[in-house]
Amino acid sequence: MKTFYSLIKIVSNELSGDSMTIGILVSSPEGLFFKVSKAKKAMAKSMLSIDGTLIDFIEREMVGKVNEQNSRLSQSKSGLFEASTFINQEYFSYLSKYSNGLLKFTSPILIADKIDQSSFLKLYGLFVDSHIEPASKKDISVKSFEKMFYSRVSSNLIEKVKDKVHTNELIGSDIVPTLSHPFEIDCVGLNGVLIGAKAIAFTQSKETLSKSLNTYISVIAHLSATYQKAMEKNNFYLIADEPQRNSPVYQLWSELYRNESLVKLVSSNDSGEIAEKIDSSGASRFIS
Repeated sequence: MKTFYSLIKIVSNELSGDSMTIGILVSSPEGLFFKVSKAKKAMAKSMLSIDGTLIDFIEREMVGKVNEQNSRLSQSKSGLFEASTFINQEYFSYLSKYSNGLLKFTSPILIADKIDQSSFLKLYGLFVDSHIEPASKKDISVKSFEKMFYSRVSSNLIEKVKDKVHTNELIGSDIVPTLSHPFEIDCVGLNGVLIGAKAIAFTQSKETLSKSLNTYISVIAHLSATYQKAMEKNNFYLIADEPQRNSPVYQLWSELYRNESLVKLVSSNDSGEIAEKIDSSGASRFIS
């Protein structure tokens, strides 16, 4: 994976097509870095004739995609293969040419050096906004939570079953034709019935979480149709820790907790129970 950056612009004048740089995204093997200037965003809102909340929505969607990709990269470090990414150089080359809406992206510019948080902020200060807002306590706590969450899943589950079943397995359109991008399932095996699990940190937007959950259900349905007809007999788990009750995604988690028709909800602390069930079931790899 090549390291590159792309500047994020908002069309500030619909008639002239003038745009304002409000943010930057950097893609590297170490992960994705994304930041939008609060000051530039407020300025762009004041200049637009449309509802400025659309900019907030776009930012939330991008944050969700960046978090999703970084989660994939974090989980793949314990596997043999590098996680695929839909946020790549080719995709941004396409966006820079054909994105004609409110949001625009510059052509990806390659970077030879390694990128960390410090060098990313230098790029942000150079191209977006020289005044760098300090990271909020909320941002820091979210990253810390995600790191601990996926670390628990790795040690409690993945490390214990990686020699028995598929782990960090990428399911592509050859198995699920409706997939536009490969979907990574944390573990899956077969011995008469399917057994598998997917870990999702409830730190993303409700829209992003719903998309991930719907994709997971679709993957389960296609795996069942291909390898084991009786879908209701399978054992699939969603590993998700309970969010705070005042969180926008608490209701979604609560609904999943109450209705375990297709997937059973398990916390990261209890994910070792799935490893025990895989061991006792005698499940093994089955995807060629």
